[in-house]
Amino acid sequence: MARSPTASGMPISRKSIRSASDSRTGALYTLLVESLPLDPRGKDALARAAAALVPLGLFAHAFLCPVSIAGTQIGLGIAAVGLFCAGAAGFRPRRSPLDAPLLALIGVSLLSDALSPYGPPSPAFATLWRSALGFWIVYHGLSWRPRLAPQLVLLAAAGLALSSIVGLLQFRTGVDLVHLLRLREQPAWVEAPGMAGRYGAMGFFTSRLTFGHNATVLAALLGGALASGEIRGRLRWPALAALLLAFAAILATFDRAAWLGLAAAALVVAAAQRSGGRALLAGLGAGVLAFLLLPGVRARFATSFDLHSNADRVFLWSRAAEIIRDHPLLGIGFGNYPRVCGLYYDRVDPTFYMRTWAHNSELSLLAETGPVGLIALIWIAAAAAASLWRRVRAGDGFALGALAAAAALAVFAQVHDVVYDTKVMYALWLAVAVGLAPRAPESSPAGSTATAG
Repeated sequence: MARSPTASGMPISRKSIRSASDSRTGALYTLLVESLPLDPRGKDALARAAAALVPLGLFAHAFLCPVSIAGTQIGLGIAAVGLFCAGAAGFRPRRSPLDAPLLALIGVSLLSDALSPYGPPSPAFATLWRSALGFWIVYHGLSWRPRLAPQLVLLAAAGLALSSIVGLLQFRTGVDLVHLLRLREQPAWVEAPGMAGRYGAMGFFTSRLTFGHNATVLAALLGGALASGEIRGRLRWPALAALLLAFAAILATFDRAAWLGLAAAALVVAAAQRSGGRALLAGLGAGVLAFLLLPGVRARFATSFDLHSNADRVFLWSRAAEIIRDHPLLGIGFGNYPRVCGLYYDRVDPTFYMRTWAHNSELSLLAETGPVGLIALIWIAAAAAASLWRRVRAGDGFALGALAAAAALAVFAQVHDVVYDTKVMYALWLAVAVGLAPRAPESSPAGSTATAG
């Protein structure tokens, strides 16, 4: 470890410097908290409120993540209120390995909109980075109550199992359960590509792709936890059943990127866990081979690497390259791609219907924020991967699941704009927060600000 000399000539380590910085941050936070006009009874009441609200919010967020975007956001809001109460009662938040890169991406996004020649997009589009707030809320909630981590994974598995059952029902019948329950005005369904009489599984969502990506991320988290032995005893079998249901539902989405992402996640688990990982990989391979017996599935998978079958993506990537060429430094503004792309599409094919993003997350972000935004995204990915890998080497199974989930999302990102899909990103940030959060409780009532990971 590199060391720096002090004024007295005595060397100190970088870890000591970082700890001193964390201590100063903690002291400032303590000063702000102690300035609140609260007597001991008031702080006790806030601590009790936090003890109820943080778990309630996190549990709702985890269970509803594959079920309802509104519900999962409400859960985060409840947990955030609980964390505010905990902070007022004396809890000091820890730093996370992703604080700086996430703040950098958010800052670049806001700046790109302020400087955009097209003006800023609507608030809903300008804040599509908001799913990152889920990472901080879950991370700090688990910093305060580390023992909640296994419960969050199991609740996410329960929600995943429920949405998978709904998706498999859709695959067979095309029935939209949400519409039947009068929770959606119009029924949502889509025919399975290349398979007459069957329908793409969507779960509770309105897109088979969103459901496939969301389910794959959560299945990767669950698979890593199971293969590493983090989920034990009687809970192991229900968790395995949830994983199998999710696997079947992901195949029934006919989402080729989800299939490839699932394979990438399995390879990560197998590489890190020799026994459990290989068993998981063997089971996944057997399931894939069985499903490939269906001619429609074989035909769909065969188009994954066929240039002619993916001509729409070639068109999208070519137009993205033109946008980047015309705005090489500052981009067109975060969230502005759907507003601007029509100007470029109409020059070549006015009838082209897919007018969202470039179907490649890196290209889309580069076009919107310039190279600085792309560098921030790479920084986030590198910081998360390095921190999770250190945890994996130390034997942390939840970190392994989070790393597998991140690998799956990296695959999706090459052919879809998942960075902008909050339903998918909330699932990723849940997985990453569970993987990076401290495993030990705070050493003192005030807590610790040491960097985890």
